Amino acid sequence: MSRQSLLFVALKFVERDILFKKLIATLTILAIASGVATFISLRILSVGSRTAAQSIVEQVLPGEVVVYGQGLYDVSEDVLNEIKRIPGVKDVTPAILVTGYIGRNAVFVLGVRPEDIKNVVSKVVNGSVFNTLAGPYAIADVGLAKKLDLKVGDKVTVKPPYGSFFRQYEIIGIAEVTMKIEEIGAAGGYIILPLREAQTLLGRPGYVSMAVVKVEEGVDPVAVKNLISVIYPGSRVMMREEVIGVVFKVMSLIEGLLLSTTLVGLAVAVFGTTSTITSTVREHQREIAIMRTQGASRRSVATIFIMEALIYGVTGGLLGLVFGVLGAQVGIGIVASYGFLNPPLILEPLTLLLGVTLATLLSVVSSLYPIWRATSIRPVEVLKSE
Repeated sequence: MSRQSLLFVALKFVERDILFKKLIATLTILAIASGVATFISLRILSVGSRTAAQSIVEQVLPGEVVVYGQGLYDVSEDVLNEIKRIPGVKDVTPAILVTGYIGRNAVFVLGVRPEDIKNVVSKVVNGSVFNTLAGPYAIADVGLAKKLDLKVGDKVTVKPPYGSFFRQYEIIGIAEVTMKIEEIGAAGGYIILPLREAQTLLGRPGYVSMAVVKVEEGVDPVAVKNLISVIYPGSRVMMREEVIGVVFKVMSLIEGLLLSTTLVGLAVAVFGTTSTITSTVREHQREIAIMRTQGASRRSVATIFIMEALIYGVTGGLLGLVFGVLGAQVGIGIVASYGFLNPPLILEPLTLLLGVTLATLLSVVSSLYPIWRATSIRPVEVLKSE
């Protein structure tokens, strides 16, 4: 049998099977598409989330080394002055980040210097930012302003995380905060204060929660980290890459759990394709027997059913690709609605190609057993039973 005639016969087989078994063929293709769509959606969402998470960490930590104390806010500014003198250190950014209260609403209280607001705020929606280290002024993030119906000029009373002491501040700006972690914590928004005001509120003048160290270009951050550990042995010093690594480890755990969903979908696709091809082989036993008696080789018979499996796989893969991209857009919208991450839609050609290839390979592999049964048919026994 020539290649052209073999291809013609194979396509006729597939055409007849799809026409006479529309529901089964459709379900098989959809099973393959669902498995591929889940894989592509999770992969796109994973790449986008990792990119967004890394961007957030890099924006919030505008330096290569992060210095913490043993407690919540026990990093002395005197130590920061010492760190600034380390060779290779370009700048040191101090900050306070603790939970506090506005009325009964838990919030994050963030204290920064005026020159560091650009590292915390991405956009001022209304009003302005403060330009002094001290003063009864505050900036509310958009989410908090909406929740408490805050406007520029309003007064808010902020309490520290302990005691009954409180201070009143005037809202001079509504802004979008670079990093929002309130949805995974106890607080419900950000209130940004001048650094000295935050220290006074906490009763800890001269101390901060953390400091971000930026090194000069060409300087090894690891060497700076080691020197900081020598100068300030009671500190916890981390590289920005280590922070990103911790975030990625948490995300990898979540991705691993979600991967089980993908495996279930792919398993359903494999069993569905195997069942469909097995049914097709059983229904075409007479045709296979006649072809064998007319000189068709086992390879020719196998090629016919491999062609059918390929058509199911490629069709399901392409359909799954479309569903996967649409599903990723829905997933990105859901993640972005929580306010923690805003993943971009990154379509990696390798991911899309891998999805279609995976569908094709799974279809062919799942059809191997029924194809083996087709090539093992004995024409005499089949025609005798007929």
